[in-house]
Amino acid sequence: MALLCSCLARIPQLQTEPMTSRSALILALVLPLVLATSHRAEAWSSHGHRVVGHLAEFELTDTAREQVRELLGEDRNLGDVGPWADWVRDDRPATAPLHYINGPTDRLVPREADFELEEGNVHSAILGYARQLADTDRSERERREALKFLVHFIGDLHQPLHAGFAEDRGGNTIAAVYRGELISLHRYWDHDILAPRMARFDARAHAGFLHGQHAELFGDALDAGNPRDWVIEARGYLFAGLYPMTRVDEPVEEIDGPLPVLDEAYRAVWLPVAERQLARAGARLAATLNALFEDDSSPFRASPVEMPPAP
Repeated sequence: MALLCSCLARIPQLQTEPMTSRSALILALVLPLVLATSHRAEAWSSHGHRVVGHLAEFELTDTAREQVRELLGEDRNLGDVGPWADWVRDDRPATAPLHYINGPTDRLVPREADFELEEGNVHSAILGYARQLADTDRSERERREALKFLVHFIGDLHQPLHAGFAEDRGGNTIAAVYRGELISLHRYWDHDILAPRMARFDARAHAGFLHGQHAELFGDALDAGNPRDWVIEARGYLFAGLYPMTRVDEPVEEIDGPLPVLDEAYRAVWLPVAERQLARAGARLAATLNALFEDDSSPFRASPVEMPPAP
């Protein structure tokens, strides 16, 4: 409970009002149960990761498309492999830190030490696996896995809470009310924010919708840019209202104090941001693969750390 309150207080958008001692005690007891039963952090869920892969496929050059086909096989595509890194994480615990990057709660740009953690992070993973994919001296298996990791981690980095704060575990310890239930903020962004689209589209159709809605990111404008800038861009949303305001008119059973609320007004503001981030991820993935396969080299600098070896 102390961690929750301290994290809320350190983000400008989350100035909380005092709870009654009884409500504070109940929340302290309930919150661990919420976190224990929440989905494990999977940025954008499998659906979102598939969307990113399918978006990239719209923009691959002939060379990149052929290289992807050779690595994945005729029956698989970038959308299919988008969630793969989540599927293997339990068997490869050394890859767990590669799904996110943390930074300070009082400044937008992470410190150099945050970018260069010895255990790695999502930023160094993108740099490292791009290099492995471009290295034709590596085995086909290594390059195939590098491609699958790259697809996934570019998607991860564009979910803002995967570029968040260690103090609240990327929003995992922020309890909020969603449709009368207490869930973590991270779970909402991973699974619930896209719910209206998931009810309407499968991943391929959703990608087609976003490709049209965000056409300015694609075609001649396609540009991989710099993954360090992607981190800063994603973190900008954390300081611009992504953490929901507390309210007292959304009661949760047995808790009468104010809590952050994830209502349809919140979704109306942040669903367009989430979808633009998906579109950016797809565009940047395509630009990365096009540059990499056309030039036989990574468009990014070397990673400051080594990638975990395959089992």
